[in-house]
Amino acid sequence: MTKDSNNIFGRRLNQARLIKGLTMDELGKEVQPAVTRQAINKYEKGLTMPDSRMLIAFSMALGVKPDYFFRPFTVAVDKIMFNKKTGVSERAVSSIREKVREELERYLEIEELCGIRTDYTLEKRDVENADDVRRYAGEVRSMLGLGHDGISNVIEVFEDNGIKIIEISENKSFGGLSGYANDNIPVIVVNRNLPSEEKRFTLLHELGHLIIGLPAGYDVKEIERLCNVFASEMLVPSSVLKGRLGNTRHDISLAELCDIQKQYGASIDTIMLSLKELGVITGRRYEGYLKKKKLFPDFNAIVEKSLFISETSGRFVRMVYRAVADEIISLSKAASLLNTSVDRVRSQLQLV
Repeated sequence: MTKDSNNIFGRRLNQARLIKGLTMDELGKEVQPAVTRQAINKYEKGLTMPDSRMLIAFSMALGVKPDYFFRPFTVAVDKIMFNKKTGVSERAVSSIREKVREELERYLEIEELCGIRTDYTLEKRDVENADDVRRYAGEVRSMLGLGHDGISNVIEVFEDNGIKIIEISENKSFGGLSGYANDNIPVIVVNRNLPSEEKRFTLLHELGHLIIGLPAGYDVKEIERLCNVFASEMLVPSSVLKGRLGNTRHDISLAELCDIQKQYGASIDTIMLSLKELGVITGRRYEGYLKKKKLFPDFNAIVEKSLFISETSGRFVRMVYRAVADEIISLSKAASLLNTSVDRVRSQLQLV
């Protein structure tokens, strides 16, 4: 192994710094006493090691426990490539990439310990237009055994089919990213703070980025539009919308839309855009809807109210507690994987 691969402290320091979104200069100013950029660089390269006082200073500045810096890299997650996203800075992507690397490392470790692996079988399909996208979305629904029903839990469906879901807390400007780790592990990152309907749409939009192949030359806006079409069709199939609301409508009641929202977990904005794209309502009618939202705050609040049960990833936590119950790992190992205390793990275990 190279010197760098043996440098656990330096690699963990670099990871924690990037997760925090700090440059070396910024970290040097955060720690007390302050240190230079050159000193941080030497620590990260493994040329020097901190004393106990400096270790605690790094721990406090980066919001991690001191033992974090010496946790072995048990699973190799060397490469994480994300689809390019407009509006997300390179520094933010670096931070997110390291958060994902750290989460995914623990995720793959517990899968290995439990002997549980889910295969990823979805294929990338070349498409040329929105109709192709809708047809493929219908095929994906069939492959996943969804039929025409609402998807009760998008995250569970993805995780059961080999897609790793990483939830991170970010501000509202970030929705999600998708890509691959080590070339063959599909990963979707989503902001856990999104409203339920928006989170579901974002997850399916990012799946579109993973499995839709578009001809060279498509601009970013068109790619995003087609991934939106894919997400909309996955949430509420066109046949369902037309079956519920008809092929042509002018006025649609809020009650009709809310009924679909509650059953299929799609926002009213998503439903209305789909109706416009399908020609059920005119572009002018859709623009009138957007204008009404802008002019009447009370109407906007009703339309944007979340009505679907919030969902979150639970597979990783379940695997950890299963490993504890089966005596595959200790309470302290479980606490390390879950980034919590041993007492909390013990209180949550509740063997029956």
